[in-house]
Amino acid sequence: MRLLGGLVAALAIVLVPSAPAFADNAPVASKTGLTQQAPAKKFERYSSGKKAYANGGLTGVITNPGAVIEDANIKVSGKITDLNKGTNCGYAIFRITYQKNGAQPFTHKVYRDCTYKTPASYSFAFQHATLVELKVCSEPKRKKVVVSDQCLYGGVWKLVYATV
Repeated sequence: MRLLGGLVAALAIVLVPSAPAFADNAPVASKTGLTQQAPAKKFERYSSGKKAYANGGLTGVITNPGAVIEDANIKVSGKITDLNKGTNCGYAIFRITYQKNGAQPFTHKVYRDCTYKTPASYSFAFQHATLVELKVCSEPKRKKVVVSDQCLYGGVWKLVYATV
């Protein structure tokens, strides 16, 4: 019986990892400057009725690998194309959720093209992003590059990138 007890104790030492293996290593990673390249993502999306089209790519670097909620510094570039011969324009709206003081607020980036089948390029970078979503709409041209509530809140957002 003693032999069996000793064998079980030895196996427990070998098979059960030590407590530091389970510790959150985010502070160590951020202090040492460790980063992790996030996989590049390609995306494309039509508006409802196929009156506008957006495509592009996203790259990112995860700045705190191993944290409970990782975030990344991202770069997005692409094109928005208006496919409507009328007075409407094509809009690409990005909703970016990011880390700020323990909270996760979001912001919008809006890009517009009003030239039929002549794409307009866009590019932006953002720090501490955790989620990037895209919506494409076709709406009348306005003086400012803004979209309606119908465009923002109607329909479905396409997930482009997530660290969670």
